[in-house]
Amino acid sequence: MINPKKLKRSSHPVMFFIYMSLLVVVLSGIANALNFQVTYDKLTTIAGEVDRVTIGVNSLLSIDGIKFIMTSAYDNLMSFVPFGSLLIAAISFGIALKSGFLKTLCNKIVKKIPKFIIVFIYSVICIIASIDSNVGYVLLLPLGAILFMSMNRNPIGGLALGFASLAAGHGAGLFITSLDYNLTSYTEASAKLLDSDYIIPQSSNLIFIIVATLFIAAICTFVTEKIVSRKLGRNQAEDEEEFVLEESKEKKGLIAALIATIICLIPLVLMLIPVKSEGFLGLLLDKSQDVYSKMLFSSDALIMTNLVGIISLIFAIQGFVFGVVTGTIKKIRDMVNFSTDYLKSIGGIFVLVFFAAQLNAFVTETNIGLVITGWLSNIITLSDFSFIPLVLLIFVFSMLSNILLPGSVAKWSIFAPNIIPAAMKANISPEFAQLIFRAGDSITNVITPLFIYFVIFIGFIEVFTKNKNEFSIKGCYRVIFPYFLAITIVWLLMIVCWYIIGLPIGPGIYPTI
Repeated sequence: MINPKKLKRSSHPVMFFIYMSLLVVVLSGIANALNFQVTYDKLTTIAGEVDRVTIGVNSLLSIDGIKFIMTSAYDNLMSFVPFGSLLIAAISFGIALKSGFLKTLCNKIVKKIPKFIIVFIYSVICIIASIDSNVGYVLLLPLGAILFMSMNRNPIGGLALGFASLAAGHGAGLFITSLDYNLTSYTEASAKLLDSDYIIPQSSNLIFIIVATLFIAAICTFVTEKIVSRKLGRNQAEDEEEFVLEESKEKKGLIAALIATIICLIPLVLMLIPVKSEGFLGLLLDKSQDVYSKMLFSSDALIMTNLVGIISLIFAIQGFVFGVVTGTIKKIRDMVNFSTDYLKSIGGIFVLVFFAAQLNAFVTETNIGLVITGWLSNIITLSDFSFIPLVLLIFVFSMLSNILLPGSVAKWSIFAPNIIPAAMKANISPEFAQLIFRAGDSITNVITPLFIYFVIFIGFIEVFTKNKNEFSIKGCYRVIFPYFLAITIVWLLMIVCWYIIGLPIGPGIYPTI
């Protein structure tokens, strides 16, 4: 755990990303010299075509590799998704925070609701928000820190809780989302390699992931209340609140912000009404789909591709209305100053983002993640395991591959042609094999520096660390590791117990065929 009083001065996490990048460069040269490569089956289309792919490690010590390192820094940063999302969110979050809206709202909440219930609800919201990672990491993480400060707790605890729920709860949720559609298409295509008539509904994992959401939130609440908050202690972050408001003004401001929120939600709801005709109604949906859940969660739906911008706009309006009513905003310049001040306070995150973007680009360019994933996939085919050993093998290998190749769909296109036939031969249903994968795939998001939002988490830790000399990558791992262990145990126990008992994982879907 991070203990601000006991941590020794150590190197900045920027150096961690630099060292990791250098390590990747060296390892890529060695692996290439040793001709480290793998041949594996990969599903190339949802129609079920399987190609035999041979891929090796590209060396960054070669002429082409050195050229890539020297010329790609700008492109690496611009293509790094969290960069733009964080910038957009920060502008609006600064208005909502500096106007006093968020702090006032959080203070009112903690006075009326028991703290452990607040922690549980926040965890559930984060798990649900994992349907769009950008929103969760750039908006919910700092909101969790503010919420914990309102409870007079160390804000780093709120960051750890939010990040663990978002990252390790990625495979859970309360809805059928684009993840279900993307994974199911490959699962069904792989199942048809043995049974051409096999059909897999998108709701095949729904029951399990709903239950998993509640269990993960519960264990995160337990770890927060019994371990993390006790070790971190009370709020030690500097309180930058500039305004002391009368309670009557706060009440009027919150009511005005609520009214503004409702006004904003009316057109938003109208743009989510499923109609086939072109126009304002259903504007944010993917009307090429025939099922509403697909219209809503499709990667082409405007609501999903612009969710950060939409929610950020609502935050900005809430902060503006609250500020005008309470008097914290008297002119437009105040709003600009609020955003500028907040951007200054989180400026260190953008430095970290730059180096994290380079590390991710280096690993992608070398193909190290693809080679390791292909190798692990082949081992599953050759293992000849069945029953619980096969379940555990899929679970562990999914965890390991995600460390070097975060991104569910890319990995599943490699794993599915091997995992699904092996599972079916062992009388394990393809739907359950998919569930095992999505569980293992989610867990190591919490600890891998290659997960693109990991850098956002450690960046916010620096923001809320009072003594910047105490900020270190070791401290970041210390605060998140209890969640990693606890959630791993929960996911694993649920999967094994579900398999042994034979409970349904979705409507009419069971762990065995």
